[in-house]
Amino acid sequence: MIKKNIEKYLKLFTNLNKDNINNFDDLVIEDIVFKDPFNNVKGIKNFKKIFYHMFENVNKPKFTILDYAQNKSHVFLKWKMSFYAFKSLQIIEGMSDITFNKEGKIESHLDYWDSLNGLYVKLPFIGILYKISLRMFKVKIN
Repeated sequence: MIKKNIEKYLKLFTNLNKDNINNFDDLVIEDIVFKDPFNNVKGIKNFKKIFYHMFENVNKPKFTILDYAQNKSHVFLKWKMSFYAFKSLQIIEGMSDITFNKEGKIESHLDYWDSLNGLYVKLPFIGILYKISLRMFKVKIN
């Protein structure tokens, strides 16, 4: 049962669209915790709001699971998210630490990805400042 629920959860992410977000209801606990560089929320309603917001604000978001490992209560994912924004295709790679209970329901989903290089650097004004500041810290290799 646990393996089947986790497989359903991962499959839902790879096929996520605004019409199937409610499918999380059967796979996560009511008080799920979700955290990423922009959000730290508790509860299934807030969890789903994040994905509705994503579909409202970026074009054609798509998650691809590159690899994963599982132990007794965790799934560790390596993933790639692609979407269209700033007039071009954007790619963000990250990792997730997903915990589940004895019934296989997801208790927490913690995402780790580099928001500065993955997103902010692409913003017109902030990106320029960031690239300039990198020159102070980047080691010059001959």
